Amino acid sequence: MRDCIAILLHFRSAAMTRSCIESLASEGVSTVVLVDNSEDCGASLHALKESLGEASVRLHVIEPGRNLGFAAGVNRAIELIERTMSNVDVLLINSDATLAQGTVDVLRRAVAGDLPSIAAPSIDGPTGLVPARTYYRHFSATVSPAGPGWRGHALLGGACLMLHHSLVRAPLFDESFFFYGDDIELSFRLAKGGIELLDVPEGVVIHQGSGSSGNGSLFYEYHMARAHLLMVSRLGYGLGGRICLVAGRVVFLGLRASIRSIRFRAIRPWRGLCVAALDVCLGRCRSLTPPASSSPGSTH
Repeated sequence: MRDCIAILLHFRSAAMTRSCIESLASEGVSTVVLVDNSEDCGASLHALKESLGEASVRLHVIEPGRNLGFAAGVNRAIELIERTMSNVDVLLINSDATLAQGTVDVLRRAVAGDLPSIAAPSIDGPTGLVPARTYYRHFSATVSPAGPGWRGHALLGGACLMLHHSLVRAPLFDESFFFYGDDIELSFRLAKGGIELLDVPEGVVIHQGSGSSGNGSLFYEYHMARAHLLMVSRLGYGLGGRICLVAGRVVFLGLRASIRSIRFRAIRPWRGLCVAALDVCLGRCRSLTPPASSSPGSTH
């Protein structure tokens, strides 16, 4: 099998990122490209390097000085790999995730052939063990393991993805997506291009999930809503189809914001939705990365 390089994005929590790197090392991954999205003047990156000590991985660090978001961060890492390495498969993993024993090997075997493919393990997250393959339902803007519904497409969750070496070309992700939605768009685009999406249930990634990224924060609500709204123009529909998708999002995203506002006893979900709708119409994106002193640490 080809060599495997890991890419992960670091965001403020040295402890989480260290656990991820140690998990990769235990799985035989010897090289990690790390993008520091912390926007904290390098403080948590320094703590991470100190805590790693004599780590058994070669660490290549990209320090942009600001939060690039997930899509752009991964693309910068892939650019580095393209310049310095060749014929390698790439494992994308969230820094708040670790791997069950043997997961890297089964993912490497899954993409070992000559044909381009992308593989993902099962996800052990806050709601329990779920399959890697789920479905994005276009009209309701929801993700379900039960199937695509009336209209939809399969996707592989972005917590852990193994890329066939032929796909290690930048830009891999659509950088219009800052956080969230990037895996939905990628899966749709790759499948449309004939790339095989492989779910590998023999492997498991243990993922902390959205709780680590400020679930209920303005950052989370804004970027989640914005991602679903951006998908309207990424799914290949004509004008009539896009109008139907917008109508569905008015209903379902509005209902979602109302339920979450009641749940969190705050207007942040509605504020995030309204600001996201305005920004999509104006073709812009706000980072909304919280100050380093107030953020709990997150990845994706």
